[in-house]
Amino acid sequence: MENKAVPKRVVCFDALNVLACLSVIAMHCNGAVHVFADTYVWRQSLLVDVLAYWAVPVFIMLSGATLMRYRERYTTKEFLRRRFLKTGIPLVVWTAVFYVYYRAEGTITWTGWRALLNSLINFTIVPVYWFFSPLFLVYLSLPVLSRLSDDRRVLWYMTGLGFASCSVLPFVCSALQLTYWGNFAFPMLGGYLIFAVLGYLLYTTELSLWQRIVLYALGAFGAVVRYFHTAIASVQEGAINKLTWEHQNWPTVLLAAAVFVFVKYACRYPLFQREKFVRLVKWLSGASFGIYLIHVFIMEQITYRFSINTLSGWWRLFGAFAVYFVALLLVKVLQKIPYVGKCLFP
Repeated sequence: MENKAVPKRVVCFDALNVLACLSVIAMHCNGAVHVFADTYVWRQSLLVDVLAYWAVPVFIMLSGATLMRYRERYTTKEFLRRRFLKTGIPLVVWTAVFYVYYRAEGTITWTGWRALLNSLINFTIVPVYWFFSPLFLVYLSLPVLSRLSDDRRVLWYMTGLGFASCSVLPFVCSALQLTYWGNFAFPMLGGYLIFAVLGYLLYTTELSLWQRIVLYALGAFGAVVRYFHTAIASVQEGAINKLTWEHQNWPTVLLAAAVFVFVKYACRYPLFQREKFVRLVKWLSGASFGIYLIHVFIMEQITYRFSINTLSGWWRLFGAFAVYFVALLLVKVLQKIPYVGKCLFP
């Protein structure tokens, strides 16, 4: 078991960043999963969603792994300032850009300041930006959680209690058709905070081969349960059954933890020690945030200009790669613009 400061650049973080970014795009190119139909198309889209669903939790896990020990590098004031400059400013800028664009296209109409404020608070202008809400809450919680970075037993205790009360208990109550009021939810590690702490713990803890195998099996089990339960129950009910959905639900927590640990140890193989490959992964990772910010626009443009059927299997399986690489090229070009590039894509 290790307890050390996390290095500034870690190849497995970059690899996870790239894979998670691609997986998020895959989910957004897979809208068919949200409209139930007892067809092969819907089952295929469900499989894509299940296999990519770990991405959002892993992004939060990366934040915890890299920032839990921020106090060893700078003050809390500096930490919050850096987070605002890196994420807050791009959020404001790109929300404004999308708002102006959608107004010009006629997609959004002016209905008053109250409606605009409501859209900003609820991220309805660019719905995929909802991710910033839990991310900001994680940032604001880290000044407290970071005080416990050396007390790993407490962090494991909090993680276990949070998993039991926020991931397992709501599932059990729903499965048994019991009312769950949330009174038993562990308030100190509710929501997405469990992923921040779990990411830090899993990165700084050395797991034996057998421990990793058990974790991989549990992650696979969670994915299998989510897929088959959703498929079977939805067919029976004639509508999507979401008992095993949500990022905090136990199937996704286990899958995200398994993927995180698998990539962590996979990056110790010789391929990830080659300088050129490491530089490539780092180069791709440096564009991930920018790709996330603009990928919806790229996706809309590709499907519109090429008249693509978004329900087609080709788009569902390969569309994400097209969107990713077009957005990657655009981000890399814009990043070269002095001053402006750093503001748009830090």
